[in-house]
Amino acid sequence: MTLAKTLRDEVRKKLDGISNRQLYNRIGEKTIEAGVADRDLALLLIAHEKRIDVAKPRFSVPPLRLQQLNEYLKSRRTEQHFPMVVTTAQRKGSKAPTLQGKKLLKFKGKYPDIFYDKLEDEINTAYSDPGLPNATLMLSRKLIENLVYNLLQYKFKGPGISLYFDTKHNRPQDFGILLDNLKNQKAQFDADLHGDIDKLLQLAQPFRLDANSKAHNIIEYLDSTSQLKKMKIPEMTQLLVKLIDRVK
Repeated sequence: MTLAKTLRDEVRKKLDGISNRQLYNRIGEKTIEAGVADRDLALLLIAHEKRIDVAKPRFSVPPLRLQQLNEYLKSRRTEQHFPMVVTTAQRKGSKAPTLQGKKLLKFKGKYPDIFYDKLEDEINTAYSDPGLPNATLMLSRKLIENLVYNLLQYKFKGPGISLYFDTKHNRPQDFGILLDNLKNQKAQFDADLHGDIDKLLQLAQPFRLDANSKAHNIIEYLDSTSQLKKMKIPEMTQLLVKLIDRVK
């Protein structure tokens, strides 16, 4: 994101004082909900919903960003004047047809926590929309990062809490630190898992860097979902599900 910290802090305050990480996740969710790939625009939409006057000089929002926000809001108001056409079949109570799009992930029921099933649904929904490659990437990053957290959590619970949780700041360790700790603690896992851990790290390190650059650089982003293939997201997910199942 490129918008001023002053605005981000004001939004966090309006959202009951959530953390920077929680705001980051909330913005990612807004990109999906609003159907936009631009995280700055998503932040402005959240601010607008919280009745924050983003045009105030202290927020230093560039005129182009304000214009984009106004154009988006205008388009949404226009769409609201054209309600969805209800067919005769729908009036009789039949279910509306659903789009069967392509899926990136197929691991429902195998994750360590049920909330991952919903996250997978959101990832697949975004992946099936050609216009949402960056939303797919952000949600996939959330999935992989949290699974790495769970892997360390199950393996090193108790005295090893600092490997996955920053007790000083009361928040999970950053993605990069989680991966470094997994690498440094590989010897603590069963020997037959070392190859899987090496493969995971080989895929996850460049994935983290790529996802970070797409998230924080407004001029660097994915143009299509086909670019996600090289990131090996299903492969990383499969490895993590297998590793977690072994150490739980």
